[in-house]
Amino acid sequence: MADAPSPPPVGTPLDIEDLSADPFTSRARPAFLYVMYGLLLGAFPMAAIAAASPDTAAVCTRAFAAYLNAIPEPLYALFGTGYLGYTVVREWGRAKTPRP
Repeated sequence: MADAPSPPPVGTPLDIEDLSADPFTSRARPAFLYVMYGLLLGAFPMAAIAAASPDTAAVCTRAFAAYLNAIPEPLYALFGTGYLGYTVVREWGRAKTPRP
């Protein structure tokens, strides 16, 4: 029985994250971007609704604003802190790792 190939050397914890067999680690980062893309792409149907029926668009806008206002402020702060912290650590890891 042949030995399994050894993994390539890693320089940072983020490299370890990239090599992880856990599928969540490969989906966690892009998931946030997909949410943002969804919100941005949602503006196009909203523009069509507004062109056809401004009153309906106003109701949709108020409903979405009420949904966003229902999220507690500390949750926004926690998300922002986590996302900014992740970004700083990621850039620090890239700056620390020599490039070929």
